[in-house]
Amino acid sequence: MLPNFPKPLPEDGKPVNRTVNVDDRLYQYLVDVSVRESDVLKALRRETAQYHMARMQLSPEVGQFLALLVKLQTPMKILEVGVFTGYSTLSMAMAMPKNATLVAIEKKQMWLDIATRYLEQAGVMDRITTYCDQALPVMTELLESESESFDLIFIDADKKNLLAYYQLGKQLLRPGGCLLIDNTLWWGNVADDAFTDKDTKIVRELNKTIHQDMTVDLSLIPIGDGLTLVRKKA
Repeated sequence: MLPNFPKPLPEDGKPVNRTVNVDDRLYQYLVDVSVRESDVLKALRRETAQYHMARMQLSPEVGQFLALLVKLQTPMKILEVGVFTGYSTLSMAMAMPKNATLVAIEKKQMWLDIATRYLEQAGVMDRITTYCDQALPVMTELLESESESFDLIFIDADKKNLLAYYQLGKQLLRPGGCLLIDNTLWWGNVADDAFTDKDTKIVRELNKTIHQDMTVDLSLIPIGDGLTLVRKKA
């Protein structure tokens, strides 16, 4: 007779274990015991906080996660779609091998100028190639000569073209490479049917598209505003 093990799922089919709810107190604890933010990253975050669009900046724990992923994967070619003031760019650039390269695309010169200043201060600007342009034409141009050549791609840009960024990113990513997309929980709005604005609908559609895409492995991590990791299958 088999032992009477507990049922793996409750009657409603929901998982027994789930991600912990991170309130303000627990979030501060998480930052206190895990984030090691360098002085140059702190300075960039403080300067960015002066702008009304500061909420677009990556949170320090997500920046550190990107840096750790870069150290684990040691990518030689990175593509970043959407720089803003450069917190993610700086996090990855300081973590990647000295002979690696990072291509960064940002449509606003003002933000790119701030990012460049801090990249130079950190001594990593020689590893970076920047484009001040719309991302779609740059990615399309890169595809002509650099298809399946990038080891890691990070997308943190406008939501209007998010699905196109994903499809182009997959074509630029080498088999076995990693593609990351920020804001995939979109302030929690994706789970609330009351939100029917265009951006929320697009993020929902992206999440559905990736979930149904059998050419990739994926994990949506509830860190920051939601971070989706995609591995392109060989």
